[in-house]
Amino acid sequence: MPSIAKLLAHLATLRRILVILWVSSPTWMAISTGLMALEILFGLGVLYLLKQLVDSVTTLLGGDAAEDGIRQLLWTVTTTGICSLGFLAARGFSGFAREIQGLLVAEYIDHAIHECAVHADLAFFESPRYFDTLQRARESGNQRPVQVANNLMLLFKNSLMLVAIVVLLATINGMLLPLLVVATVPALLVRLRFTRRLYDWQRKRTQMERKAAYLDWLLTSDINAKELRLNQLGDFLSQRYDELKALIRRERLAISRQRTIVEVGVSVVATAAFFLALGYLAWETSEGRNSVGDLVLFLLVFQRAQSMGQELVSQLSRLYEDHLFIGLLFEFLDVRPVIAEPSDPRPLPPRISQGLCFENVSFRYPGTRHEVLHNINLTIRPGQVVALVGANGSGKTSLIKLLCRLYDPSAGRITLDGTDVREYSLDEYRRKFSVIFQDYGKYADTVRSNIRYGDIRQPEDTSLVEVAGERSGADLFVRTLLSGYDTPLTRMFDDGQELSIGQWQKVALARAFMHQSEVIILDEPTSALDPGAEFDLFTNFRERIDHRAALVISHRLSTVRMADYIYVLDNGEIRETGTHDELIHQGGMYCALFSQQAYHYREVEA
Repeated sequence: MPSIAKLLAHLATLRRILVILWVSSPTWMAISTGLMALEILFGLGVLYLLKQLVDSVTTLLGGDAAEDGIRQLLWTVTTTGICSLGFLAARGFSGFAREIQGLLVAEYIDHAIHECAVHADLAFFESPRYFDTLQRARESGNQRPVQVANNLMLLFKNSLMLVAIVVLLATINGMLLPLLVVATVPALLVRLRFTRRLYDWQRKRTQMERKAAYLDWLLTSDINAKELRLNQLGDFLSQRYDELKALIRRERLAISRQRTIVEVGVSVVATAAFFLALGYLAWETSEGRNSVGDLVLFLLVFQRAQSMGQELVSQLSRLYEDHLFIGLLFEFLDVRPVIAEPSDPRPLPPRISQGLCFENVSFRYPGTRHEVLHNINLTIRPGQVVALVGANGSGKTSLIKLLCRLYDPSAGRITLDGTDVREYSLDEYRRKFSVIFQDYGKYADTVRSNIRYGDIRQPEDTSLVEVAGERSGADLFVRTLLSGYDTPLTRMFDDGQELSIGQWQKVALARAFMHQSEVIILDEPTSALDPGAEFDLFTNFRERIDHRAALVISHRLSTVRMADYIYVLDNGEIRETGTHDELIHQGGMYCALFSQQAYHYREVEA
């Protein structure tokens, strides 16, 4: 039963490959298949005419019907030449068609990988499984499906030609046929065995390969260049990289060394068998039991048979290898999001009327037991500015992820106007929010694109980009750049400029202001801004956000004091709630934190 299950799995994989080939390039798949069929027909024709040519030569040597024999010989040579030209032309154009098909399939696979990556849950990206699966998918290569198809077609072609050769050998001496088995089967078994062994080793070493790739990135990335030089980490990290690569190289070479030794042994046996057969036929010919033509035909055909056998071994080996590795690609493509569209989504209200509420929400990350949020009750009403305060690791960013439905709660529910947000369309629900995360994106693109990415539905020349830049305070320095809003923000490409951390944060703020959402979420929005810029941002903050609802996370309590309502989060639980004045009056955790930050300013005033 297990062998049947494996066979069914192999057939299912093959079917998926053929579907990909047809969907990605139906025209070129048909052309490639037709040219391959012509190549097979011409190849078989050449082999058949080769036998006819040997027979004609044998007849002439025998002195029978010399004139007719010469005429037949010339006709056979001419026909063989035409078939050879047809074979070469078909093979050449077939290779060209396969190249075009390969490029189209590669583009299709890349698109499929991107599609899967874009729609996968955030939980998948925040786990080692993502890196391992993506690494394996990339290693499997976007050319694997077309390689499988090519190898299948070549396997079919060479199998037919090998059958024709077997028939030719049988006409000479049936005892020669076991030689083909000796020359091909052991080599095939060796290849398949070591292909599987190499595949298992590569799968086991995925994380080590990723570690080496990470060290390579550390050593060559511009992001880490300053610290590497100041802390003199270059030699240390380079040594760690060399040690990892040396270990990987030794393990791989050990497998390759064993495979080479076994393959050489098998080749020696096959070669010895060939020369024994050749000696036997030569003796038979000298005794008059075979013709010279049979001996010549054996030399020509058996060499072709050996070549075909080696190609068959190679194609079967590659087919087996491709089949194994393409399973890794399908493993990534089969990832399905847990957070998905409801089957019958409820219509989202055009405007939020009651607000967003956390109702006894608890949350733990997938694969963990520790709750990062416990029994959270929190409300954001339309037009209300809510602040979230807490130490690092208290669960503030996790709360944002739940609010934007990047994760779903482990317990409790989040509602919008009294309805569980899981009942709404996922994309439409997320359109209600504009977010700047603490680890905001820095896109290697123009200033205009960096801001417009906050609402990509807007046209490229929209004036909302400049408006968002003015609201975030970015407009002042953007106007001084070489090409203003069309300046590339990267040193990777020509004419690009790099920004300071504070300037980048203003661009990210502009991206959050770009989208005219109903709720704006700012996670440490002023962490890289100077006090003057922070003061300017929050002096008329409500006007900047058009009196929309806002959730602000900040360690600077001077920033959050302007909020309508404040939640104090500690170890995943809400400890205190109220306005700034109410929390100061309570004299609890918020009051203590505010007093600590205000202490230094009082010292300066004193």
